[in-house]
Amino acid sequence: MHSIPLISILIWAFAAAIAYYFLGGFLWGAGYAPTNRTEIEKVARFLDLKEGKTFYDLGSGYGRMVIAIAQNCNVNCIGVEMDPVKCWWTTFMIKRKKLEDKVKIIQSNIFGVNLSEAENVFVFLSNSTQIMKNLREKMFREMKPGAHVVSYVHRFEDWTPEKVEGSLYLYSIPEHPLPDLNRATL
Repeated sequence: MHSIPLISILIWAFAAAIAYYFLGGFLWGAGYAPTNRTEIEKVARFLDLKEGKTFYDLGSGYGRMVIAIAQNCNVNCIGVEMDPVKCWWTTFMIKRKKLEDKVKIIQSNIFGVNLSEAENVFVFLSNSTQIMKNLREKMFREMKPGAHVVSYVHRFEDWTPEKVEGSLYLYSIPEHPLPDLNRATL
């Protein structure tokens, strides 16, 4: 009987962890592409985040955005992520950095979270599917007029940004959202 050397097991485990890190998001509906530190700082500046405000990251991945925003801006952060491994890791890091009173992670699909208390939202999602259109409709229904949304890289169709800086697009929830064009009118 042959035994598998420990080094082989470790190499396979490492390869599986790396594969999950980069490809696991596809199991939960989206790929993984981390937002770099410079862009995180720009998001905070773009939103003019002040103490006492609430910040949501829809599709928060491993929590880099919510942890950095909580540490640097002293705001309450809520990350929404479907992937249980990413949620576990983020929760671990929140405890390690002693940010439990500032950061909360919700394991959920972004469409399963109530955004009525969201004042500032960040998204880094693909506009190649219906997700951005459906999310815009959800935000118009649930968020208060004047609340802000920053989208990274991908623009919302049929929604004009108030400000554009590089790959960041700043939007505000309008007083009177667009009518639902899918609804039949008499």
